[in-house]
Amino acid sequence: MAHPPRSETVQAVIRSRLRLKHLEVFRNVCELHTMRKAATASNMTQPAATKLIQELEDMFHVVLFQRNRRGMQVTPHGEILLRHIGVVMTDIGNITAELDLFTRGGGGTIRLGILPSLSPELLARSVNALLAAHPRAHFSVHEGTTDELLGELTRNNLDITFGRMLHAGQPANLRVTKVYTEAFDIVCGRHSPLAGQEDVNWRELASAQWVLPETGSPLREIADSMFTARGNLRPVVAVASSSFHQMRYVIAYGDLLGVLPHSIAESGLLAGDLVVLRPKQAARVAPISLFARSDFEQAPVVAAFERIAIDTARAMHLD
Repeated sequence: MAHPPRSETVQAVIRSRLRLKHLEVFRNVCELHTMRKAATASNMTQPAATKLIQELEDMFHVVLFQRNRRGMQVTPHGEILLRHIGVVMTDIGNITAELDLFTRGGGGTIRLGILPSLSPELLARSVNALLAAHPRAHFSVHEGTTDELLGELTRNNLDITFGRMLHAGQPANLRVTKVYTEAFDIVCGRHSPLAGQEDVNWRELASAQWVLPETGSPLREIADSMFTARGNLRPVVAVASSSFHQMRYVIAYGDLLGVLPHSIAESGLLAGDLVVLRPKQAARVAPISLFARSDFEQAPVVAAFERIAIDTARAMHLD
């Protein structure tokens, strides 16, 4: 039986033969499932497109597609290639955009991921400080859960993201820098029957209706564990949402209770529409950190934002 080629031999062949047109045709076949449509989308004849796919399979020594009643379906080997091609094609688009921006005197784009629980003051201060230092820079901000944001970061759709280290093992190509930790407060609206009580016991809390994050989120687990530790109580969840800024007003204008990040609860307290029933009762969850890919160098403007965010959190005494 012939031995598979050595990896360095495969890499040498790929470096000498692989062209962007191979990647374009491959991605079009994955999306369109027929060679004819993929060839049209790639502005070439069907035989030429077929030849490029055959060359790709020859270069990588794997089968990339299987034919069935639904057309050409990507194989598990093809899925791996598709994932990496997505990153490569995104990188090329980013290169084009950054060169164009630089040519026009721009300072670069920061594709930033943020958590719903991120301190709004930290975000506001950091963004404005970066723009003051780099007036021609601009932000593209995306909000989501840590898992969603890290997925976008891995696919190179984000440059840097705030998140929490939720699992023991994160992808090896990510660099993690702690920014701050934050406690959470149990709150109600100022018209809630519990708002005027000096002390509210846990059984009363458990009997009320709550706004809590979605099941499976770190804060939901923390909230559930607070009640479990006090006699196996369970909160009555009327609304499940991780949009803390929206839920802050749902709580403020009704009788629901909720657990909010301390910074958001404090803003409601200062505004006079929230009452903190038990401050900082939730144990501290994993710290909010900045995640960036470690397998290539950050653009200068992105590295500058990371430094500013860390320095701003320190100046705000967030911990």
